[in-house]
Amino acid sequence: MAKIQENSGVSFSLSFLIQILSAIVLGVWGYSQLDSRISFLETTSSNNTMHIEKIQSDMLASQDAPISSDHIQNTSLRFLEEMMAQHEAEIVKLQDKVYQLNRIISMRR
Repeated sequence: MAKIQENSGVSFSLSFLIQILSAIVLGVWGYSQLDSRISFLETTSSNNTMHIEKIQSDMLASQDAPISSDHIQNTSLRFLEEMMAQHEAEIVKLQDKVYQLNRIISMRR
């Protein structure tokens, strides 16, 4: 077995050294990409969780609040009720006129 001495050396071919350095660089780059992707997913996940919690709290807060379409519907119902009351008043007036005209006609006979 050969002894390791102070002046021993190791010889590498330049292409092998470039391949090793390239593999190390690619490994470091791949790890950094993976780390940044995991960090992005963690951040996105926490943001989505906060948004979901906000939506849930808004839903609970507005659960018993009146719906805007209810307001519109109630407004149109009031309008229709007023119109109906006006028409009923006109019908009563017309009934009175018809009754009076019938009395006048019956008196002439």
